[in-house]
Amino acid sequence: GSFCGVILLREADEFARANSDPAGLRELLDSLLPQFSPLIADAELQRVAVKPPSRLPEFRFVGPRLHKGSSTVLLGDAVHTVKPYFGLGANSALEDVTALADALDKADDQAAALASFSQARAGEAEALVRLSHGFDRPGTFGLLCFVVPLILDGIFHKLFPQIFGPNTLAMLQRPQLSFRGVMWRKRKDRLLQVLVLSLVFFGIGAATRTGLWALAAVPGTALQKGSFATLAAALWFTGSKIRSWLTGPARHMAPADAKAAWGWGKGNESLLMQQRMGQKGYGKTADSSEPAAASA
Repeated sequence: GSFCGVILLREADEFARANSDPAGLRELLDSLLPQFSPLIADAELQRVAVKPPSRLPEFRFVGPRLHKGSSTVLLGDAVHTVKPYFGLGANSALEDVTALADALDKADDQAAALASFSQARAGEAEALVRLSHGFDRPGTFGLLCFVVPLILDGIFHKLFPQIFGPNTLAMLQRPQLSFRGVMWRKRKDRLLQVLVLSLVFFGIGAATRTGLWALAAVPGTALQKGSFATLAAALWFTGSKIRSWLTGPARHMAPADAKAAWGWGKGNESLLMQQRMGQKGYGKTADSSEPAAASA
């Protein structure tokens, strides 16, 4: 049969332009995807090299109705568009098929089945797009919106697992949770996190004011001068680290790529790849009696 592959390139890449060099593209595939490059014929590679690049879809969803009358219904990517590297769109399309089959089995007529399907899946499509968009906002603000919740979720879930859920990416791996369920759970977690952090910072501020007042009451001793110098050095160090994070090369990247750019974790794997690598069964070799699946 035929193979279908998608190559994701940055806009500034030399091969992300029309009429690029087929020989250079072949070298790139040979080095990065040696298992797939021989499957691509020279004529097909030539066609890919000369064609203009296609843009990734914007985040959109259809709602609140996914059907019209008793004969037309929307499924999968016709309902929602998300970036392809999260793996959520394909899973949601399969869920759409299952939900439609259940609706057809349970309803008395086709019109009622389609209406029931719309009611069940329109909200899921909206939640899916909103969650996916939250992972892919560019710029410094988008980076903060992606990284800070991951850090907070990791800390709070470890300290209070009965109250706070894991991070959003981990929750999306749980088949028993719907997209709407994940979205509302994280909203509740954010509200509680803000409340707890507000109380903590209020306590730290009160303790700091009390300590500074106590130091100010002491005559100009070496202890007083050393304490103020230590506090000033700590504030300068913290500010310089935050400034380097916000003004470094990752500020122009999508959040999914920023973790690798900062050098967090092992190697240069993206956060999503590390999530995949941590899943049960990842990396197991397929049984020799089963055909191997190929994708690019």
